[in-house]
This record gives sequence, C-alpha cells and structure tokens, in this order.
Amino acid sequence: MSKATIAALNSSSVSLDFERILQAKSDDDVFPELSLSLLSFMKSLYEELRCAGATSVYFLAREGQPLMEMFNLYQSILGLKPIESKYLLVSRRSTLLPSLAPLGEETFDTLFRQYIHISASEFLSSLGLEKSLPSLGNELGLSPEDLNIRITDFPSSTIFRRMIASPAFQKLYEEERRHRQAAFLSYLRALSGGALPEHILVVDVGWKGTIQDNLANLFRNSDVKPQIKLTGMYVGLVAEGSASAWNIKKGLLFSSVDGKSKKFGIFNENRAVFEVVLAADHGSVASYQINEDGAQPVIGEFEEELLVRDKIMPVQRHMVRRFEELCHVLRERPTSELHYFDALVARMHARMVFRPRQAELQWFSSVFHVENFGVFERSTFISKRERSLISRLTFVVRLFNGKVKGELGFWPYKTVHDNSFRFVARLYALARGLQK
Repeated sequence: MSKATIAALNSSSVSLDFERILQAKSDDDVFPELSLSLLSFMKSLYEELRCAGATSVYFLAREGQPLMEMFNLYQSILGLKPIESKYLLVSRRSTLLPSLAPLGEETFDTLFRQYIHISASEFLSSLGLEKSLPSLGNELGLSPEDLNIRITDFPSSTIFRRMIASPAFQKLYEEERRHRQAAFLSYLRALSGGALPEHILVVDVGWKGTIQDNLANLFRNSDVKPQIKLTGMYVGLVAEGSASAWNIKKGLLFSSVDGKSKKFGIFNENRAVFEVVLAADHGSVASYQINEDGAQPVIGEFEEELLVRDKIMPVQRHMVRRFEELCHVLRERPTSELHYFDALVARMHARMVFRPRQAELQWFSSVFHVENFGVFERSTFISKRERSLISRLTFVVRLFNGKVKGELGFWPYKTVHDNSFRFVARLYALARGLQK
C-alpha cells in the first residue's frame, strides 16, 4: 500500500473520529462544532507562540478564562513543551483611563472611534468615574436626566466641552488617571514575577483589540522603559485599531485585516456565539487600586451571574469535555495526517452557523450580552420584527436589494431565518458558505 493511500485512510479515519465526537448529546449540548474551531485556534496559537520563542502568555479577561483552560489542556494532552499561561484581569473600561494622556493632550479617540452616540453618564462610566456623577452633575448644573440623555455627537456637544473645562473634572481625571496607572503597573509586575516583560503576548477572543490598544497607550503614557512590545493573538480580527510595529495583532482563526482570510464569511457569521459561550465566572473589571494587600483589580457587579450559571456553563462544560476528546484524537493522529483539516473545520463550523438545530436557535434567543463600555446596555438575540406574510415578503425584497445590511444583527442567518422564509435562509447560507 502506497504512502499516499495510507495517508488518505488516516485522514478519513481522523475525520470520522472528529465527526463522531461533534455529535450533540442533548438539547443543552448546542454548537458542538465550536470545540473544533477552538482546537484549530489553539493549534495555531501554540505554533505562533513557539515561533515567537514565548515562555509565557497572558489571557485577557473575561473570554480568556475558558480559552486559557483549553490552551493548558491542549498542551498537556498533546505532551507539548509547556508555555506558562497567566490570566490578566482587564477590561476595556478598567484599562481606558490609565491608558490616557494628560487631559490637555487627550482626544479620547479610543472611545469615540467606536462610541460617539453616548450620554455624559456613559462617558464617565467608560472612564470608570461613575461614582462621581452626582458631584460632577451638581458642579455643571446638570440634572440626572441631563446626564443620561444620549447625544448624537457627544464629543462635539456643549456638555462634553463644559465637563472637560470643569476644574472638578480636571482634578478628578488627573488624580484617578495617575493612581490607576500606577496600580495597574504594580498589578502587572506582580503577575509577571516582579518585573515587566519587554515583550508581552496576549490572547483574547477579538475583534478589534481595544484592550491591547489601551495597554499600548498605557505603557507609552506612563513612560515605562524600555519600550514594551505587544503582540495580540485573537480568535478573530475585523479591524486593526491602533496596530503598529510595537503593537502587533493577529487573527488566527479568521481575519479581515489586510484582506479576508480563507472562509472568513463562515467564521465571521456569528461572532457573538464565541463571546457568549466563552463566559467567565466573574464580573467585569471596573478599575485598579492599591491597598494593604498590594495592587488589586476591582471587579464590578456580575450582572450575568444567573445566566452564566444556568444557561452558559452547561454548554461550556460540554465544549471543554469535547475539546479534551478532540485533543486525544490529535495526540494519536496529528493533523499532519489529516490533509483536509482546515476544510473540515470550516465545513463543521458552517453547519453550526448556517444549518443550526432548533434547540440552538432557541438557546441563542434565550441568552443576552451585557455591554460594559461605551453604551451600557443589555443586548438580546431575539428577532423583534412582526412576522406577518407582508412583513416577510417586504424583508425578502429589501434583503435582495441590499437594504438590510445594517439590520442583520449579531447572527445574520438567524435574522434572515426569523424574518423571511426557510428557503430564503437556505439561499443566504449557500451564498455565504461559497464565499472564499
């Protein structure tokens, strides 16, 4: 038997093993293919880290918590030379204020490039200064209602200009900026064994790398020497933000930076499912402080605790168990024997996002996502459109005329499925699946 024939048989055997493992076991065992997609990500992540000569890597809260668990399983089961993983408690909100420059030099571009239609309250909350809302409101003569009104172009508003010119805000901003900057650096040094690394490699789910940008700005604005290089490795990347030679970003499973990666349309179809399933068992980090125990992250309210415990953790347990099984298959049959591994990953992921089971559609409609930065609100994934025949026909016409792009939401296939007809959803899925 030729080597080519043996390789083909091995590939077929591994493929069948994978497909067997990826069969759903119960109604709460939803999106099983996510385990295989994350296995592909972990494989690429480990290879990237080894090429970089990394001895340690930082997983960013909160999606980084289950990602770190799976990375450690991947290394252990496959018997690889271990790379130390560290869990860095960060958030966009906790890292924004310590990353900023003195007020006279600051444009708040990191916030305003994504969130411009916000209220004064949301602006202060994004800086982690929400406790000062009442006093600043009194200083500016603004009622709670005034502070909570969303303004179309907040950075051009009178309220924003008055706030920036306020001596009370200026004093609060500078004191808290410096305090939290020092607290974060002290926390990072302690986590890193006492000294800041010259090259920090971070891992997160994606999609723009805002936390990484905040960290790069923090190091620059705090005059840390020598200059620290940052490399971020993400499940997916859809914008490069403030990437530079010292602030490098890579989307390992999919990316649209410098051109779309292979099968981008499949992996990008429902990014929200990554964020929801990769939930941590704690609330978002609000800020940093120094007390008698040293520098500590301050964890905010865990608004999603019941949701995570009752709806997400059962799914996550299935995911991690299945991930372990897939790793054991790889240990016996490395992907070098599976010639079509990447194609298999894309095909299985496509089933999940373009041919979901009813249980998966229902589960996704039952969960929500809490935004703790920019706009502070809860996002649900339930279609709000009326579903009369006329409304469905109208939606189909607008869909084919390209007039619903901004309305397709977190999972476009589900939006099409819920607001049109089954055959239209199938056509949409077919068209998306055929994209490179």
